[in-house]
Amino acid sequence: MLREILRPIENELQAVNNLVERELYIKSVHIGTFAHLEFSYNEKIIRPALVILSSRIYGLTEYKAVALASVFQFIHMASKVHGSIPEKDSDYIREDLDPRDGSQFPVLVGDYLYGKFFSFLYHAGMVNYLGPLADIICQIHEGGILKNKTTGKYTSTDAYREVVRKETAVLFAGCCAMGARHAGASENDQESMRRFGLNIGMASGLLERGADAKYAAVYLKDARSGLKGVPETPEKALLEQIIKNLFEHNQAIRRMVV
Repeated sequence: MLREILRPIENELQAVNNLVERELYIKSVHIGTFAHLEFSYNEKIIRPALVILSSRIYGLTEYKAVALASVFQFIHMASKVHGSIPEKDSDYIREDLDPRDGSQFPVLVGDYLYGKFFSFLYHAGMVNYLGPLADIICQIHEGGILKNKTTGKYTSTDAYREVVRKETAVLFAGCCAMGARHAGASENDQESMRRFGLNIGMASGLLERGADAKYAAVYLKDARSGLKGVPETPEKALLEQIIKNLFEHNQAIRRMVV
């Protein structure tokens, strides 16, 4: 369903995918050989889509947001690789051990992907985003540290929600706020998009962690309300469809569980 919703920006999303894939090779070797880089369609597409749609709402068209969207995808990939590294150190020594399941190579792959984010910022002339992006990365890692101190899956607790906010939602918020900023949106509009991204990121983060749909529904409602002051454009309508798709997907899962 998400694929159909995002059909109007399919070309830009494909351009992001092509850019990212091209950078996943060191000479002729794909770095997926050394770390788990298997991502669902949604994981590959949702963050770049938010950057592109948020920028197009405020008048930035065609491929000018593709580099920024790629930066956010590199950050997401790097954080996922680092987040999946086992706590117990494991070096790739024996030939029958999959290097992707160890710690040595995944650490290097994650660092490599973070390096690509820096490189893209520099070559695209977007170093002005370095500060806010560095802050987002710090929060993602803070979330990982807090998660290790949080026991159980108590989705109603402030501690649990803070982990979701830092590990997932702040990156969504950055996609929307910086996409709008890249298009020259006012600070008020950037803040509106940030709040929208934070709420949809909280909903997505809760859902991917298996939380009850009722917790995600609160944030989806706030995300929809946050779009009220956003210019009426086809891209805004697509964001509303994304919210609706998440909500309906939630309801379907909830019915299956019940």
